[in-house]
Amino acid sequence: MFGSDGMSGWAGYMLGQMSADSTRRRREIVDNLLRRPSESWQDKYEVLVAKAQEFLDHIRWQEGIMKERKDQIAALEADLVQVRSDLERQRALTKEWVTYADVGDRNMERLQKWADDSEVSLKQYRALYGPLPDTQKSGS
Repeated sequence: MFGSDGMSGWAGYMLGQMSADSTRRRREIVDNLLRRPSESWQDKYEVLVAKAQEFLDHIRWQEGIMKERKDQIAALEADLVQVRSDLERQRALTKEWVTYADVGDRNMERLQKWADDSEVSLKQYRALYGPLPDTQKSGS
């Protein structure tokens, strides 16, 4: 349909159109920007100051939260110290009671041996002498 010259002419025409469209489009954008009501530096300054104040308020809010968290942590650490102290006292008391129980067990074994020995002696007495004589109970 097109010869080699026709094709290159067509390509040249299209590139020219695209370039013109691109230049026109750029000009429209610049014109729109220039026509826009521009903010004065005072307006921009006020916006920046407002943003800075908002940022500082947010920082103060975060500082308040951090202080609350630090206070909570300090209270929890104090509770932990108290709990550890209570645990150590409990362990010491438990150790004393274990020692007391061990001594009690040894004494019980000795008493049981003494009772067993007494039973044997009583059986021997009864075998030799008969039943024990009645005794009167004296009141103290």
